[in-house]
Amino acid sequence: MKRLVAVLVPLVLAGGALYLGFALATGTTSGGCPTALLQGTLVEVDGGLGVESVPPGTVSRVSWPFGYSVGDDGGRLGLWRVFTVVAHEGDRVSAGGGSGVDDTVFNACGPVTVDLVAPTFELRQIPPAGTIAP
Repeated sequence: MKRLVAVLVPLVLAGGALYLGFALATGTTSGGCPTALLQGTLVEVDGGLGVESVPPGTVSRVSWPFGYSVGDDGGRLGLWRVFTVVAHEGDRVSAGGGSGVDDTVFNACGPVTVDLVAPTFELRQIPPAGTIAP
């Protein structure tokens, strides 16, 4: 019995450590993440951080992934990942996720990327066939 316990305890601890590592790396404990992309500038929203869209005009409240929090960093709001600040108010960020039950909050999951993942572009009308575009 002592040998069985001696073998099982390290296996259970290793399994727990792997699960925690997975949860921290993916930002989720369920293993799934919606595929919407939110990107824009971090702005203060009711004492927390939200994201103003690109181009500006819409501010989304964000439920940050597991392991992330919002807090003060020398007088500026910062987005913290465990014990490190990864972005500040005014920085551009991208986060995957989507809306859950409440469509007023974007539920981010997975890592938050500083700067934009997909560059913005200007939509142009395609000229009719046979014409030369300016």
